[in-house]
Amino acid sequence: MNTIKLNLDRKTNELVKGFENLKKASFSEDTVVLVLSTSFSLESVNVFLSANEDMFNPVDLTDGYVDSIELLGDFTLYKKTGNLKEHDKFSDFYENNDLEKITINKYSMWIKECFDSANLDLSMPIYFGVLDEEYVLNLVTGEWEDPIEIEF
Repeated sequence: MNTIKLNLDRKTNELVKGFENLKKASFSEDTVVLVLSTSFSLESVNVFLSANEDMFNPVDLTDGYVDSIELLGDFTLYKKTGNLKEHDKFSDFYENNDLEKITINKYSMWIKECFDSANLDLSMPIYFGVLDEEYVLNLVTGEWEDPIEIEF
């Protein structure tokens, strides 16, 4: 977890700046919610924002407006080193101790901290979710929510 925290800390300024740049972005009037998402593996994560008409459907691309932005390019949370036996031992430990859930939570809270540091005043809600996970994090309130139940 210390290695993951160190790797996140190295990217903090870059993500905060990405959030700050949203202050200058123009979103179409069809945009109701901003949704940050990421695919997740220890070897490769990124942060991608889309302007959506609801939690699941992006707005149609309209000239002059932002429909999606990569806020943070691919980076590594934890790089496994050592031989194959050490990799297997780490993988077993990771799975047996439900460290993926812990790591996703730590990563999500880091996203929230970076969002808070950017001092954004958005006119629409903004959520963060990891692909294939059940809940999304409301970056304004810090609450986990079921995206199916979110209404605008």
